[in-house]
Amino acid sequence: MNLLLCPDAVPNFLRVFDLSIAPTLLYYSYVPLFVLCIFFGLFILLRDNFSMLSKYFFTLNIFFAAYIFLSIIQWIAAYLEIVHLAWQLYLFAEVGVFIFSVLFAYVFLFQREVSRLFKWCTVIILICIAIVSPTQLNVSEFDLQNCESVPGSVWPVVYIFELVCLAMIVLITVARLRLKEEHSRKLEYIFFCVGLIFFLGIFWGSNFFAELTNTYEINLIGPVGMLLFLGSIAYIIVKFKAFNAKLFGSQVLVISLWFLIGALLFVRQIEHARIVIIFTFGLVGILGINLIRSVKREIEQREKIEKLAVDLKKANKELKELDRQKDELISIVSHQLATPVTSVKWYLEMLLDGDSGELNEEQKKQLKTMQGVTEDLVDLVGMILDVSRIQLGRMKVDRSPVDLGTFFTEVLAVIEPKATVKKQQLIKSLPKSLPTASLDKRLMRMTLENLLSNAVKYTPEGGKVELNVTLKDHTLRYEVKDTGCGIPKEDQEKIFGKLFRATNVRNTEGNGLGLFAAKGAAEALGGRVWFESESGKGTTFFVEVPLTEAKDPELVKTVALG
Repeated sequence: MNLLLCPDAVPNFLRVFDLSIAPTLLYYSYVPLFVLCIFFGLFILLRDNFSMLSKYFFTLNIFFAAYIFLSIIQWIAAYLEIVHLAWQLYLFAEVGVFIFSVLFAYVFLFQREVSRLFKWCTVIILICIAIVSPTQLNVSEFDLQNCESVPGSVWPVVYIFELVCLAMIVLITVARLRLKEEHSRKLEYIFFCVGLIFFLGIFWGSNFFAELTNTYEINLIGPVGMLLFLGSIAYIIVKFKAFNAKLFGSQVLVISLWFLIGALLFVRQIEHARIVIIFTFGLVGILGINLIRSVKREIEQREKIEKLAVDLKKANKELKELDRQKDELISIVSHQLATPVTSVKWYLEMLLDGDSGELNEEQKKQLKTMQGVTEDLVDLVGMILDVSRIQLGRMKVDRSPVDLGTFFTEVLAVIEPKATVKKQQLIKSLPKSLPTASLDKRLMRMTLENLLSNAVKYTPEGGKVELNVTLKDHTLRYEVKDTGCGIPKEDQEKIFGKLFRATNVRNTEGNGLGLFAAKGAAEALGGRVWFESESGKGTTFFVEVPLTEAKDPELVKTVALG
């Protein structure tokens, strides 16, 4: 097969492309824009994590890059067959630009996917264009003399279709602006719409008038519209944080300057170079001012953030000191309260015992009520003192031999009356023999009694509370299980916090200190506390405490652990 050369090409049959036959401004306007489209499309696609919007933007850029590439091929290809092929593919790329501009505009403005019907219409149109492209409807004949294709009868329809696409974008924008939106959001839509309409308008006009006048150098004006569009996209990224790109203004501007200045490498004639330099000089001035403002704004923001970080660190330190002072104050006040409350309790016991004379039944009844209130107050003051010691890291561990069997019996004797009042089953499972171990009885009691009291408190009447005790490998483990209201999932991370109560607790008294104190006491003994719970289905608390053997020889019940 004999391949024919374009008339202007250098007669070298080994040269597929002849760069000398294209206008010099082609390289300045088309080549850098081709790279910019690919770069910008990929950048948005990657930074927006392949979102629906970024995919449409990337596809639009790919179609336009393909259009530019085919235009370059038409100008520089040496062989007629290659030029003719580029002309045939031209139609598909150009229509794709307009179709995906409409899709991109709709998704950007309404932030939702287009309908399935519109997608099918798009696919059908592209298939029809692909079928028409290699026929005479697209290219009726080829002008061998000028190395150009003659447009077919489909092109008037294409130009009308492209105008319809432009009208659709205008209507979509107007429809979006008519909805109630913030002023800044409407500005973003306006910048987007203006950039896209300028791009498509200049693109359509340069192609239409180039065909109308058979002066294809007019096509070189087309890329200016794409530069305006990409500029508007860059602006709304910087100004309105579109596409989740979070790109700083200085980065956008530096990339733009890089492309503008790098494009000068493609200008070969000094006359054209002067024109390009004047144009580039103006753009560099505008971009430079914006760059300075952007960098200045970023520096000011960084300085503010650094100052806020210093202030926050200082405030955090002061808050910690205030919190420590508060805990100190609570500890002092609680300690001071403990003595008079204990004295009141002691005097009430003396009165009830008749040390100050006989009392009638009514007086005894009133004194017993006062005694109960006083005991609750003593317990509360003791709880506050323990919480303060845990907060301040002053929880002392006073180990002594503790008969574990007797210990559990004593605690259960306190809890059983509370369970009986609520008609609850208190089920206990203890080993047949439990050792005497070196422990702090007060801390052990604080953990177990708080957990059992909570289980009884938050279990409804007729419910069930279980205590299961096991001993293995020098570790005491017990479980407190209830059939109460359970702990909601959203509260579980905060349940051991001070003064915290679950959100599903209703009409139940409590101070939110019990679990905090129980956990602190267990950890002071070197143990740990955790739980399993489901809202409405009860809770199981688990406690593990390491044991050491009691060394007091007088304790007959001491046994080897494990």
